[in-house]
Amino acid sequence: MKRAIVLAACCCLVALTSGSEGPSTGNNNLVGLWKLVRIEVRRPGGQITTDPDLGPHAMGYIYYDATGHMGVQLMNPDRPNWKDEDHPTSDEVVAAVVGYGAYSGTYEVHEREGYAVHHPQLSLDPNEVGQEFRRRIELKDDELRLTPPPYKSWKGEMVDETLVWERVRPL
Repeated sequence: MKRAIVLAACCCLVALTSGSEGPSTGNNNLVGLWKLVRIEVRRPGGQITTDPDLGPHAMGYIYYDATGHMGVQLMNPDRPNWKDEDHPTSDEVVAAVVGYGAYSGTYEVHEREGYAVHHPQLSLDPNEVGQEFRRRIELKDDELRLTPPPYKSWKGEMVDETLVWERVRPL
């Protein structure tokens, strides 16, 4: 009887793990720390411009680790400083938030289909927690290009963009 149970369990495990390639996190080429090189926003006429919220000098880092965790922070370094550090105005707070993006959580890679899914568990934007963010992946040598679906910026513009990253180091 014990043998039959063990045999059945092994057959189920083989059936569950064979066949179509599911999402993975370990042993993928994304693992490492990446620094933002630029954000390319594609306009309907074909021209490439900068991100409307993060500006022409956008900075950021993203990491992926082998345990399936990730995090990203993006910033407009040209955001204005608060005139009074202890008492920012409402406009100063809004400018600070609009010029910054950050979340972390888990991720999965769908190599065959060419995309990753981010699952934020922490985020500057509370509405992002629990969402799924799909990113098309293009990886060549030490350059990573992540392309989300088009979205509406904080400033109300539809944005079709690609974030270009360079590998800082593997993790």
